[in-house]
Amino acid sequence: MSLDFKKVKEISIVKVVARYGVTLRFKGVWGSGFCPLPKHKKDAEDKTFSVNTEKNYWKCFSASCNEAAGCKGGDTINFVALMEGCSQLDAARKLTEWFFPEQEKTPQRIVEGSSKTNLQATSENSSSQVGVKYMQEVEAWFYALIVRGDQEEDCDYWARILKGVKTKLVESYRSGQKARAA
Repeated sequence: MSLDFKKVKEISIVKVVARYGVTLRFKGVWGSGFCPLPKHKKDAEDKTFSVNTEKNYWKCFSASCNEAAGCKGGDTINFVALMEGCSQLDAARKLTEWFFPEQEKTPQRIVEGSSKTNLQATSENSSSQVGVKYMQEVEAWFYALIVRGDQEEDCDYWARILKGVKTKLVESYRSGQKARAA
């Protein structure tokens, strides 16, 4: 698997922290929430964890994180490295697997007695690529939907979320019906 560190560092920090269940409240380009880092003292009540969507980095302002070496803040790669307790290289690999699955090299499987032709295998591979692309589009839609506006009230936020989900479900249903008819 080829790693493009520049591309990996450009992965949205919001998407990365969301994979770890971090809920952020946004005010402009800053999102804040409870720190998920393993070194963070769990009894801390403050929302000391912040992300900057414009510069794509994270920061924890708590004393417990700042005392731990390397826990002050950084990019997507060092966030995953700290969360997973792994090297920066392994973190970059994980991020590539999560966000760029089409870049992974999949070993060719040789199945004894297989009657599949190369054409069938190519067709299945392109079908899988279409599925991956669709899931990436859905993920991008989802993250765009859940980001809260600066001045958005709770009732407006949840009404927008509900409307967005209903719209996507109807769109998905209609696409399935068209595919079934074809």
